[in-house]
Amino acid sequence: MNSRSLIQASRASIICSIILISLVNSSRCLLIHRKPYVHRRQTAFSHILRRHASESDGTHEDNNEGLSEPLEDSRRSFVKNGFITLTTAAFTGGSLFVSEAGARGLVRFPCKDQPLLNTYHFMRAGSSLLEVEDVWSTNPLFLTNREAALSEKGEDEVRRACNLLKNMGVTPTIVRYSLAASSIDTANIVGEEFNIGRDRLVPEFNYMDPRAIGGWDFSPKNATEEAVWAMDFDEAGPSGRGGRPPPNEDGTPSETLADQVVRLTNLMSVLETLYSGDEIILVFPDGTGPALLSCLIGGIPLYRVHELNFQSGEIRQNVDYNSVNAIATDLPSPYYSEILQRGRQELMQLRENPDEERNVKDLKFEEERAVAEAQRKERQELEERETRQNEFERRQKLEEERRIKEEQRKERQIQVQEREIERKRMRENEDNSTSDISGGAVGGGILLLAVSSVLANSKQSAVIDTDDNRDENGTLSNATIPETSSAPETNSADIDEVEVSLSDVAKADTDSVELDQPITMDQNETAKVFELASATNIDDEQINLEDSYDDWGDAWLGTINEIMNDDPDISSKLE
Repeated sequence: MNSRSLIQASRASIICSIILISLVNSSRCLLIHRKPYVHRRQTAFSHILRRHASESDGTHEDNNEGLSEPLEDSRRSFVKNGFITLTTAAFTGGSLFVSEAGARGLVRFPCKDQPLLNTYHFMRAGSSLLEVEDVWSTNPLFLTNREAALSEKGEDEVRRACNLLKNMGVTPTIVRYSLAASSIDTANIVGEEFNIGRDRLVPEFNYMDPRAIGGWDFSPKNATEEAVWAMDFDEAGPSGRGGRPPPNEDGTPSETLADQVVRLTNLMSVLETLYSGDEIILVFPDGTGPALLSCLIGGIPLYRVHELNFQSGEIRQNVDYNSVNAIATDLPSPYYSEILQRGRQELMQLRENPDEERNVKDLKFEEERAVAEAQRKERQELEERETRQNEFERRQKLEEERRIKEEQRKERQIQVQEREIERKRMRENEDNSTSDISGGAVGGGILLLAVSSVLANSKQSAVIDTDDNRDENGTLSNATIPETSSAPETNSADIDEVEVSLSDVAKADTDSVELDQPITMDQNETAKVFELASATNIDDEQINLEDSYDDWGDAWLGTINEIMNDDPDISSKLE
């Protein structure tokens, strides 16, 4: 069984004993018809008046006279006494050690001669999201915002503090916390760790609010906090009435340490009146609040308050006059002195530049706006570059297409010119070929006839010039050319047919204006034509009309030359 269970069992037994005693006393009063006790409202003044009246009458009342009352009054006293006893036990949580006249009322500091009725443990909430971002927020209007909620780092700090209390054997019965978001989250963790019911987690609406810093609200915490510490040390004084931060236009209060002392005094007076003999954890949203209350309890000058400053998630148990003075030293530590020196420089800059924007929220907004504006300009420039690039590519593409079309147009012009030149050349060739073919055809026909005649005469002469046809003197007789089947027959109709075919060819060539492609003739076919011509048996179907005039004429003349070279007599005869 732990100490808490023992305390509850002791309280229950005391309550039962008080009730039994009250019943016994009431029973005696009913039997002897006497009042059980004189009510506390019968003050000393009423006794003086009664004594003064008896002396003026010359009579002396007995000490017991006037104390007897009727039976009805005794019954009412019995009910009244029982009701008062039960109500007092229920209201004080079973603690009847303190008399009714022992109510604290307004607490007076320091608490040296008059110790506190409860045991107090001071705790600072864990690091909030704003504190992690180095933002100092004290405006009570924004304390409940979730942007000031407990961070993950703060949760770890709170749980370590709870484990420390468990190891010390502390069992809190009441948790009183500020309405700041970080304090609410901290109180919930403490209630979870110590199994404290919701009726024992009591919010404090404004007595535990942090000290408001006015125009420096939402400024960088690390730098501004050191400036405030230096201001309080140099200007606050023992009572904390000096050193007020600059005011703010948005209604954020600007307080001195003395302003916060009023709230803390009211807080302790309420707690000392409502509770007695409890272990109470006070969860503050900042480190100055519990340090300032510690200075009040221990009688430490308030300008030294920041020497006792609480860190995030720090808890100090059994805070009283002796424990506070045990922590406070006569001289500031070197570390604290360095902080004050840096704070004085920062305070000088703050006061020399009062119009400088230091609100982290506004600065962050301006920074985000500047970043957004820069991003917008960057996007706009990027779009413009893309537009210019697309326009350049489009123009380049159009220029390339125009160049290709121009080259194609020039190529077509060149082709047209080449075709025109080719047509002119072909027309000239046609004109020359027509005249050559006409003359060649006529000459060729004559030549063929001549060749045929010469061949025929030669062959006839050969036939006549035989031994059978000669006379005795060796002269030829009236011999005739025998008809032999071996000699080719030269027919005038065939010669005419050849001439007609050649004429038709020349005429057909001269009638055509344009030829798509030059006419060519194979040499074998040309030789075959002359072979047929020499044999006086020319077939015009063997002539290829697709040959050009020049090639055809050259082939024709070449063939004739070959014939003349083979038979020199033909040449002499032609001459």
